[in-house]
Amino acid sequence: MERTARGFSDGYGALLRSADAVRDAPPVSEQVVQRIWFDRVYSEHGLKTQSGRAVRVVSPGWWNRQDGPDFRSAQLLIGGRAVTGDVEVHVAPGAWEQHGHHRDPRYDDVALEVVLDDVAGRPLARTSKGRAIPRLALARRLERDLHDLAETLLAGEPGSTEPLVPGRCGARLQELGPEAGIRMLEWAGEWRMLAKARRLRDRMDQAGDDQALYEAAFEACGYSRYKRQFGTLARHLPYDRARQLTRRDPRLVEAALLHIGGLLPEPSDGAVAAGHLEALQELRATELAGLRSAGLPWDRGGVRPINYPERRIAGFALFISRTAQTGLAASLDAAWEAEHSRATRAAFEGMFPPALGFWATRCTWTGRPLRKPVAPIGAGRVRSIIGNVFIPFALADARRRRDRIREERVFALYAQLPKEPDNRIVKAMIPRFFGAAKPKRLGFRAQQGLLQLYADWCELNPSCENCRIPTLLAQGGPAGPAK
Repeated sequence: MERTARGFSDGYGALLRSADAVRDAPPVSEQVVQRIWFDRVYSEHGLKTQSGRAVRVVSPGWWNRQDGPDFRSAQLLIGGRAVTGDVEVHVAPGAWEQHGHHRDPRYDDVALEVVLDDVAGRPLARTSKGRAIPRLALARRLERDLHDLAETLLAGEPGSTEPLVPGRCGARLQELGPEAGIRMLEWAGEWRMLAKARRLRDRMDQAGDDQALYEAAFEACGYSRYKRQFGTLARHLPYDRARQLTRRDPRLVEAALLHIGGLLPEPSDGAVAAGHLEALQELRATELAGLRSAGLPWDRGGVRPINYPERRIAGFALFISRTAQTGLAASLDAAWEAEHSRATRAAFEGMFPPALGFWATRCTWTGRPLRKPVAPIGAGRVRSIIGNVFIPFALADARRRRDRIREERVFALYAQLPKEPDNRIVKAMIPRFFGAAKPKRLGFRAQQGLLQLYADWCELNPSCENCRIPTLLAQGGPAGPAK
């Protein structure tokens, strides 16, 4: 797949366009029933819902370890009708109401409730909109002793995420080799970056370059858990105001953002780490009078202390202070004038604070210090910001200015950028896409391609039925074999 210049290709777009309980529960956990459902360790012959409709499981769906239904985008035949929807798994049917799902709109797309054993006469669960949900019981379909099965299914898998199930791509790449898969992912990754650039360009036109970049970079600091909250902070304290504050005192931006987020404690005589905390409290009292808190929620469940929002906000405030003199967009623009991609990347990385100061050794205001200093925004998160914000911003700007040379430089960095830390989708997609044909390398661009393939092909079709990707892999991509 040649390109006439080292710019971003939209060839992947051609591919898309061409595609068309009220009872004692059995002594097993809900996790066991989830495994039974996902691993399909039950007889599928004669499956029927509580009302007698035949069920065929085309795909059990994607295992969801986040909030919401247990499995996303399952593909089913219920009473002969093809259904794509979510699946919620319980040990006993009464758990639907006990868990409050009947009041939760996140469960409105559930197509099937799966339980271990049913209760005669038990009414069907209903969504928040009142729709009745078919129910399927598996206990009488098991071909092995339940407790035996439980021990086997859970052995060695504490806290496991999505099981590693190869798709049809994996089988094809065993014949073709992993490099054929890398080529496809790089095309998809370029398409994904073009889409990000278009979205960012819209915000640039609406709010200005600096504000759009400021919002996108702040959201990227928060990853999925705190993305919404950090975006709110960026709008409550706009970039121009943040830049003014940091010119007066770099600590003012940290104090302002923490206060707006409700994360800066009120003065307390018993506060540990009084130096930094008291300095910020004094700045709030003397320089930020009238600034209001946005009352944002900060759920810390499952979050490593090193990723707590206070540390990320403090690191981002220092990033703003390091670029305030010339401005955010101008600082990035200067970095692209470096001699080569490695120098540009080094310039970007140098904008982020090292492991110095209060937050380098703290995760909370009063906790014990860390044994070793840790940067408030780690190297992996910095790569994520470079790849997901700085590159699409530069691409949008280059295309706006019709600057082909700049686009080629942006592409060169994108093609060479090492991968960011894998998220749950990438972890599931690597074995699904490659199977046993494990790639020797997987950079940021290929990671983005995996995310794009998941969104376009796998998320709503986990069974791989009628998927064109395996055929396109053999052809070398949407444009035919590579030359």
